[in-house]
Amino acid sequence: MSSRRSFLGIAGAAAATSTSLLEIMTGAVPATAAPATDGLFRPVGKAANGKTVAVLGAGPAGLAAALRFLEAGYEVTVLEATGRVGGRTLTARPGDEISEKWADGSVHTQKCKFSSGLYLNLGAGRIPYHHRRLLKLCQKLKVPLEPYIHTTTANLYQSDGAWHGAPKHNRRIANDTRGYLAEYLARVVQKPPVDDGLTADQRTRLVELLVQFGRLDEIDKTYSGSTRSGLAKRPTVMQMEEPADPLRLADLLAARFWKHGFYQDSDFHWHTTLFQPVGGMDTIWRMLAAALPAGTLTLNAPVTGIKLDGDRVRVSWTASGTSRSESFDYCLSNIPVPVLRTGVALEGFGTDYKTAVGKAPFAPACKVGWQANHRFWESDKYEIYGGISRVDHEIEQIWYPSNDYFSAADKGTLTGAYCSYDNAKALGDRMHAERLRVARAGATKLHDEFASNAVVPDALGMSIAWHKMPYMLGAWADWKPTDPDHKSWYSTLIYPQGDANQFLMIGDQVSALPGWQEGALMSAEWAYEWIAGVRPLAKRPVQRVPDARELTTGEAAA
Repeated sequence: MSSRRSFLGIAGAAAATSTSLLEIMTGAVPATAAPATDGLFRPVGKAANGKTVAVLGAGPAGLAAALRFLEAGYEVTVLEATGRVGGRTLTARPGDEISEKWADGSVHTQKCKFSSGLYLNLGAGRIPYHHRRLLKLCQKLKVPLEPYIHTTTANLYQSDGAWHGAPKHNRRIANDTRGYLAEYLARVVQKPPVDDGLTADQRTRLVELLVQFGRLDEIDKTYSGSTRSGLAKRPTVMQMEEPADPLRLADLLAARFWKHGFYQDSDFHWHTTLFQPVGGMDTIWRMLAAALPAGTLTLNAPVTGIKLDGDRVRVSWTASGTSRSESFDYCLSNIPVPVLRTGVALEGFGTDYKTAVGKAPFAPACKVGWQANHRFWESDKYEIYGGISRVDHEIEQIWYPSNDYFSAADKGTLTGAYCSYDNAKALGDRMHAERLRVARAGATKLHDEFASNAVVPDALGMSIAWHKMPYMLGAWADWKPTDPDHKSWYSTLIYPQGDANQFLMIGDQVSALPGWQEGALMSAEWAYEWIAGVRPLAKRPVQRVPDARELTTGEAAA
């Protein structure tokens, strides 16, 4: 497996295969089949003098690292524990199976029964426009992208504490809130209780700003509603536009909508524009894996041991029922920390490193996916085309598809739950059928169509609890800036280990962006810089660890 490989055969392999992009995206061929790469991957650096690199795990970081080192002339071996690539970037398509392993050792398997052509991202679901590493990789691979719609003003928000539990449109909550805030501020600006240093002209301009910001009455500077919040009735030739009655401020305050992700799209990583690959998020990693030289990647090869051995690394794994062991010049581990501490024997590592591996926390996350036999959310009743609705329930949110609008088949898939932390633990610790029951009950608070098994069939539902997925055991590294131990563990895990700095952990787990694919690519880049000596690097403690909860949910860690 460590014999020297080159890229000279790529063009020939591409010419010899009839594999299409569609087949890669739909999973009709294995991830190791070669697509037409047009000689895309050519060595860009000097030969690495036969140096060998073992990459443990074919998630985003592992595959990105493999590509980088192959281009630089290293001999690369990628070992993946499961039968697929992508890690926590997982797209469910018809025929796919998902197996969870529970604490009692039992294994529970679901089979995706979506209609042909439908899919659902059960892991990573969107790419922000400023995640440049990932977008550039998509360009390099020629992965087709389309907009991912995070928010539409037709999305719904439901609270048990207001409006008798009835959902209200995003546009009404957002704009009525702005109106009331602007009215109160205009009142203060016009008659400030203390000297705020503003000149009379500045005060006049600030009031003008508030009038436009909140759509206040030009004369008395009060808020009484606006068409920004929607219309009372649909206009006709005889019926002109009239604004909907504003929601009462008391109800808006009772709803506490700001506590439940309502302003998530104001946070940097959810800013417009976001993207998604056509056909499913794991298309990126299927295409990258398919373009690697034959023999580089081995699936179903779980690693059992890693030993720092002088200036080299010995890796042990199993494949096809046979135990294997091989020595490499370098080793990059994309194995999630919870798996590394429970399923891999570590030899030659220092006490500090083993402590960090043993204690670094991971967060749970859970998703439920539905196929709906009628795209009811796009009907005249709802007029929802993409985005996220929020619900006062364990499931937290529903994502609507950002693709296949006005589909002739009138079928579609929705993310019927996406929760993390406490809610994910509660939902994920239920059996699959019970998760669907709970998710259906929560979704019915937003759409009564979920009460119909004919419209949203149980048989077509999927669920995943990432903390129960073998070789994953969690969703992302749960770093907390307020915990001094986290800074110590993070500072230990991001740096190379061994006499020759020959071992590095990679993945979003050791990056500034836990839970994001961009973080995975960031870590692969960091590992390459250390090993290839691209620029001088020195070990020094980090000043602050990432706030994982804020980066993944938009809410600051407690």
